[in-house]
Amino acid sequence: MRLFFSGRREPTPVTEGEVSVERAGLRIIFNTRLKNGATIISADLHNISDETMKLGSMDLLNITEVYPPVYMNSWQSWLPFKAHTSQPDPRAWLDFVKITGTTPYHLTPIPEVLSAGILPSDYFACSRSVMAGFIDSRISHPYLVWDASREMLEARVELFGTPLSPGKSISLESLVVLTGEDPSSMLEKYADMIKSHRKPVMKHREGIGWCSWYNYFEEIDFDELKKNVEIISRLAKSGDIPFDLIQLDDGYQADIGDWTVTNSKFPSLDEISGLIRAHDLKPGIWVAPFSASETSSLFLKHKDWLVKDSGGKPKRAYRNWGKDIFSVDTTNPEARDFLRETMTRIRDAEFEYVKIDFLFAGAIPGRRYEPDVTPVEAYIRGLEIIREGLGSEVFIVGCGAPLLPSVGFVDAMRIGADTAPSWNSDVPDNGIPSFKNSIRNALTRAFMHERLWLNDPDTIILRGSDAELSRQEKMMFALVCGILDNLLLESDDMELVSREDLSILKQALSMRGRYARTFLNGDNDIFIIGAKGSQKPSMIALVNLADSEREVRIPQSVFDWLGESTHILVQKVKPHAVWIYPFDKSA
Repeated sequence: MRLFFSGRREPTPVTEGEVSVERAGLRIIFNTRLKNGATIISADLHNISDETMKLGSMDLLNITEVYPPVYMNSWQSWLPFKAHTSQPDPRAWLDFVKITGTTPYHLTPIPEVLSAGILPSDYFACSRSVMAGFIDSRISHPYLVWDASREMLEARVELFGTPLSPGKSISLESLVVLTGEDPSSMLEKYADMIKSHRKPVMKHREGIGWCSWYNYFEEIDFDELKKNVEIISRLAKSGDIPFDLIQLDDGYQADIGDWTVTNSKFPSLDEISGLIRAHDLKPGIWVAPFSASETSSLFLKHKDWLVKDSGGKPKRAYRNWGKDIFSVDTTNPEARDFLRETMTRIRDAEFEYVKIDFLFAGAIPGRRYEPDVTPVEAYIRGLEIIREGLGSEVFIVGCGAPLLPSVGFVDAMRIGADTAPSWNSDVPDNGIPSFKNSIRNALTRAFMHERLWLNDPDTIILRGSDAELSRQEKMMFALVCGILDNLLLESDDMELVSREDLSILKQALSMRGRYARTFLNGDNDIFIIGAKGSQKPSMIALVNLADSEREVRIPQSVFDWLGESTHILVQKVKPHAVWIYPFDKSA
């Protein structure tokens, strides 16, 4: 691996210390330092011209000798982090936008890069021997571009037209470059550096939650909620399953954007929360705080509170629920007050767990009340208001969220696509619900857990009827979630869940309490998990997401990391299944 600064006629190798590069009236001062085996590069931009500059996309650094497979990350949490063995083609993503009539903003904040035929790796990228990633995203949107033909990663930032006056300066987010033989350990070290920089406060959840979405979707009503609360309460009180949370999802609100007013199927927020608390369970609720549908009171009465297009009209953020959805402008004082009051109202209704979804809407480019604020800065302002309104005690789960700017503002993060009551391996891998893609991202983003937030792999589905999942598939999903020690939530009509189904949940619970590492091997179907802990025996889990049986060889690095040994080095694993080998320390 070799590093070169961009912007000079001759390639300039990166060396420790300070290097200055000038580009058309802009002086970039790079400062490179070496720390604990990491190369950390910061950059300050100085306007040395006589005119105000509008800062857009900027190349910073080239990393050469980068060989496939390359793991590429996507900007928001539904989208994939997975291995690529050849140059990825974004045309399928662009076709999806055209076919569905939505916008590209759920895919990227920089659609012009997709239109140029480039699939960016947002925030970080990793090969077998090198990892490059930005430590923060507070002003710019940082990303990397893999050029397979030149075996190179290019580190870039997008500043969205940020003005820089003559004589003024701006500091960019730092980039870290790591080398090694193990992608998993490099990614863990990278996440540790983000944790040290951002200092997120970690909350913990040990119980199991129930979510209404994956059985009822928008058809949930108060009677069905009450029925499930009563069943779950009995299970919890019997000691059978430690349920402690009920999270009401989409379907209760008057409209997308009108979160404190319920529809005709539900009583008030206070009564919903009161029902759950009366059964000794914690109330949770779903909102999409930066979204406003074209039929909402928020949109109809307060168009001035929304992000605008170049013509001054509300800018469409995406399309869902059969409607155009617009974005709340978090730089508008009145919109900020509305957002704060909404969150305070939810807190006052005594909801203790709030899932905030479709968060990318708060980070779309567009015209805002404060014109010089970047979309990233506006997004962070919105998260600050949400945390302020809900208070420090409420447990916040991010979803559909730009990943790096969210660190420190959410307690947990959905780190993959929605799950589904069917395997769905053939759908486009761009956030469309998929049982397979959901669990794959839980595996590839395992290094984020308890470093950036608690990982939420999405819900376990257990019911026999209505779900097109085999018992083996349900078992695999649940046990992997348990081994990774992630959040555990279940989403079924509990009348349809049998004792046999509940036994899967019990097995998942028995897997928790270990520290897990996914050993990435360049295969998007085969995963090896090592899990260890002082109170429970270590274990190895082999996960096969492929449609056929696969023979998996366990590398020595897994045993070295666990501090264990066994005669089993190769194992056949059935399709859509997990094979688990526990080390019994008492033997």
